[in-house]
Amino acid sequence: MRNSFTLLVLLLMCCWVPALAQDNIVSGRVTGADEGMPLPGVSVTVKGTTTGTSTDADGRFSIRVPSNDAVLEFRFLGYRIQEVRVGNQSQVNVTLATDTQQLDEVVVTAMGITREKKALGYAAQEVQAEELVQNRQPNLLNAMQGKVAGVTISSTGGAPGQGANIQIRGINSIDPNRPNQPLFVIDGIQVNNSTSTFGEGAELRGMSNRLADLNPDDIESINILRGGAATALYGLRGANGVVVITTKSGQKGEMRVNFTSTAGWEEVNKFPEIQDTYTQGYTGEYDPTSFWPSWGPAWQEARQIDPTHPEGIYNHFKDAYETGNQFRNTLTFTGGGEAITFSSSLSHLRHEGVLPFTDYQNTSARLNTEVKLSEKFSTGGNFNYIRSGGKRYNADRFNEMLSYWSPRWDVQDYVKPDGTMQSYGNDNPIYAAATNQFEDDVSRFIGGLNFSYKPLSWLDLNYRVGLDTYSDDRTRTAPGPRNVADERVLEDNGQGFVHEYTTKFRSINSTFIASANKSFGDKFNATLRVGHELYDEHIKSFGVQGEELAVFDYFKLSNARFLSSSENESDYRLMGIFGEASFDYGDFLFLTLTGRNDITSTLSESNRSFFYPSASISYIVSEHLGLPEFINQTKFRVSYAGIGKDASPYSISSGYAPYTNFPTGYTGVTRAPLLGNMGLKPEFTNTFETGLEMSFLENRIGFDLTYYYSVSKDQILNINVASSTGYVRAAINAGKMRNKGVEVVLNATPVRTSDFNWDTKIIFSANRNKILSLPEGLEEVTYASQFGYVGSTVTMKLIEGQPYGNIYGSHWQRYYGPGEEEDPLFIDESRPRVIGENGFPVRAPLSSQKLLGNSQPDWIGGFTNTFTYKGLSLTALLDARVGLEKYNQMDNFFAAFGIAEYTEDRNQTRVFEGVLADGTPNTKEVWLGQGVGPDGVNYGDGYYRRFYRGVSENFVEDASWVRLRSLTLRYSLPQPWFENIFIRNAALSFTGNNLWLSTDYKGFDPETSFSPSGSNVDGFSGFTYPAVRSFLFTLNVGF
Repeated sequence: MRNSFTLLVLLLMCCWVPALAQDNIVSGRVTGADEGMPLPGVSVTVKGTTTGTSTDADGRFSIRVPSNDAVLEFRFLGYRIQEVRVGNQSQVNVTLATDTQQLDEVVVTAMGITREKKALGYAAQEVQAEELVQNRQPNLLNAMQGKVAGVTISSTGGAPGQGANIQIRGINSIDPNRPNQPLFVIDGIQVNNSTSTFGEGAELRGMSNRLADLNPDDIESINILRGGAATALYGLRGANGVVVITTKSGQKGEMRVNFTSTAGWEEVNKFPEIQDTYTQGYTGEYDPTSFWPSWGPAWQEARQIDPTHPEGIYNHFKDAYETGNQFRNTLTFTGGGEAITFSSSLSHLRHEGVLPFTDYQNTSARLNTEVKLSEKFSTGGNFNYIRSGGKRYNADRFNEMLSYWSPRWDVQDYVKPDGTMQSYGNDNPIYAAATNQFEDDVSRFIGGLNFSYKPLSWLDLNYRVGLDTYSDDRTRTAPGPRNVADERVLEDNGQGFVHEYTTKFRSINSTFIASANKSFGDKFNATLRVGHELYDEHIKSFGVQGEELAVFDYFKLSNARFLSSSENESDYRLMGIFGEASFDYGDFLFLTLTGRNDITSTLSESNRSFFYPSASISYIVSEHLGLPEFINQTKFRVSYAGIGKDASPYSISSGYAPYTNFPTGYTGVTRAPLLGNMGLKPEFTNTFETGLEMSFLENRIGFDLTYYYSVSKDQILNINVASSTGYVRAAINAGKMRNKGVEVVLNATPVRTSDFNWDTKIIFSANRNKILSLPEGLEEVTYASQFGYVGSTVTMKLIEGQPYGNIYGSHWQRYYGPGEEEDPLFIDESRPRVIGENGFPVRAPLSSQKLLGNSQPDWIGGFTNTFTYKGLSLTALLDARVGLEKYNQMDNFFAAFGIAEYTEDRNQTRVFEGVLADGTPNTKEVWLGQGVGPDGVNYGDGYYRRFYRGVSENFVEDASWVRLRSLTLRYSLPQPWFENIFIRNAALSFTGNNLWLSTDYKGFDPETSFSPSGSNVDGFSGFTYPAVRSFLFTLNVGF
């Protein structure tokens, strides 16, 4: 009876509870996915009804729903629409993800002007805070890798604080020494992103680009302006594109505090392939003190001679590197009232590298304020102070010394009890890293003030002034010898030294803009903007080198026996006036016209002033014509722009330089190496761009397709001149270059339910570059080279009709029959190699240098997938760069010293495939080893040292790659957990970077580069600092 009654009660409750839910009150909170901050003003509606509300200043809402089957729809500008089925919930908390696909979105464009995306007649792609912080990269540039079409971002290496390189739509200047970096603008302030290599050896020590000073946690969004029409208002400083960075600003309401902490470790993600059989010695004979690290016998044979020999040989490349770690903490404060809002942050980064005795630290403090003084007048300020720097070592030298170190010995055994270097035939690279040190200490301030005045309803006046200044102090030291018995002095340390260098940088940027808006009837609107800009820059670098220390390990210039100095100073000023007229008809047709006139200090009075225009059209087809319902938005755009580019400072005047090589020891002056040219004109680039944007199925699928074409003429180039002129180089206007390409961005949401979302984004870019002409009388221009043994040095040249980035070098001789002509530039790999009478392949004459590859990729791409289930999200980014080559200098050394894995066949015989000089097939069997072979023939240094290492063709490799750039798992803790405590929200995440890499390249990660960030030379790998794989854990808490 009791069970029957209980069952009846339960049945009644099952019927009664749904009846109560027919008219339920649902409340909750809406936050942004980037940092979990509340979103005020979000539209919350019951789908299919007119019932709706919006969130308050704290992101909270309350709404009446008709039934449990009701679906709540959340809409907010710049975020993806989200739907949640109510069910039996009375509390619904929602996290909105950013949406860069909506045409109604407002984006920050040139000069800080905010415009609706639909009005833009050019490509613009914005990266939101949520995307920037996902992979927890310390360098802001690396945080954008694989996320923006038309933009190539490369980590030049994995050193702590090491710079990153960025190119937008390829190389724009023939001269590789001309800057190709885009302009960076932070909250309207133009800031410096150079990578200074001032100081002896600094170019190989993984120095920071100045954008690395910024804390990615402080960034709200980044908009990349790629084409000429997009950057026209910035003038010549925007010729290479513009990266517009907006930092986080204050919000009205009570003060909110957010704390983010990241900690983790890292390791080298890819090591070169090396042999593990042969030990120290030469011609197969064991010698534990030999200079030659791996040309001895197999280790098993060596153990029979020397019982102390380990069982096997060390992998000294893996043993020399350590596990690095990084820690970053950021504390953010936001709040304000009706008149004043603010956002401030404090952050600290500590990063210890995988190369021993290297580290980097960054401490920053930021404050953004906005003050509304009246209905017509407001002001604000942005201030950021950074202190950064660390210990850096020459990775190129470190890995070169590892190539000389014998794997018979443990490389970690680097110091004797008396403190001197432990050496077994060669210098120890870890001892070098411990004693030959280079430290930098940067103190930087970025600040700006802005003023806005609206005297009339249709008129806005805006003025902004900004300052970017820093001091970069560098010290390079080595202790010298200890002067104890049996001491081997490290070659790089010599007799000890102390070098001190300082660079002072200061730029001031002042901008005034007046904007007038007028409507003509219901459909026609016009906006006119006129403005003035002034940019002033001063750089001074000076250094003192002290050689031969009198007292060991005492690093004062007064302790050095010999002193020398160096000094550089430059000033640059640019003034521009500009105007923009924008027209809008019916909210579907937009026309924008701009014009700017710049006056630069680097050109002569007759050429320093120049004008360039732009025009762009945006046509929103979906707003004008009736399209099928499944098509939500369709936009067609087209633009044209002309933009100038001035010369480097002091290119028009020759000047004088100090001369210190007089036999008397006195210092004098001589002509500077550059012959100035008062007739220099600015480079001029004409760009054309067209694009199509569409979205379908309630914006669940969308794409942005762009085609661009640009031609740069009157290129400014420094060419070599005859020594009889008294100069080394001369500056001229000559040459023409073309870039054309396509860019595709595809966004989709394959699955969208109340609890689960799957969002995906694909980017694709392909650029084709071509040198259309060179200076008259020049058939080629060599602009870079890298050493290779016995004739395998490679060069990078500019040749008319060929693309920028071509790599040339020596090659194997191919067979051509009677009457057949050999192409002087290209290798015909279908032809057989010529084999000499000795049975080995023949190298072509060194005078014949042929094209071996190109350092610019055929295409780049990124593929991002985000899966979200309630508070759990998983984001994976695949990144690809395909169709490029690099010279692997490390492999050239590996072949010379018997380290490469492929040299393990040294004791085998081979019949090389090819033909003799008369065209008959080769049948001669030869031994690959050193010394006297099994056939009684003396093969000398052997195939790899005698023949293989001297041919560049062997070492220019396919450097294409596909990688899992990042994988992030994030869990936002349920909001009800914090209802009655001071914590507003909290999230935990795990991030892995560079977890997987697929490449045929034999060295370290091919993304790394011998050249410092900011360089246009990217065809050489050298002995670069290896890339790293990192594992990071992050806690984010809001209060």
